[in-house]
Amino acid sequence: MISGQLRLGETTLETHNDSYVLDGIKAVSTRRPFLSAGLAIGSLIAGFTLSFADILYLGEIAALIVTSFLSITGGLFIGRLQLVSRDLTGSPIADAVYGTYGHLNRMRPLIADAVERATRGDAS
Repeated sequence: MISGQLRLGETTLETHNDSYVLDGIKAVSTRRPFLSAGLAIGSLIAGFTLSFADILYLGEIAALIVTSFLSITGGLFIGRLQLVSRDLTGSPIADAVYGTYGHLNRMRPLIADAVERATRGDAS
């Protein structure tokens, strides 16, 4: 799943907002930008729940467990596809697409192959 769209053409990568010419791209990267925050928040909420479980109501415990689970799950599964290029250095459009990390990681080699073909000039 990708928020927006990601379409790989012969010489371009088109997202929901931008189009990227692939022969100028030097690297394609997928990252989990919220992993550390999700794990930290989720584990702190879980620790709080365990520490104060004796004075919390059952509904509060359930809400805290769900919040902890969602924080950790969000950190693990949200991914960002990033395009690295000299032209895109420092630009906010270098962060091409947010989506599930697994899907973006499966798309990364396909994009890298398309970049290689576009750089060599045999895109067709």
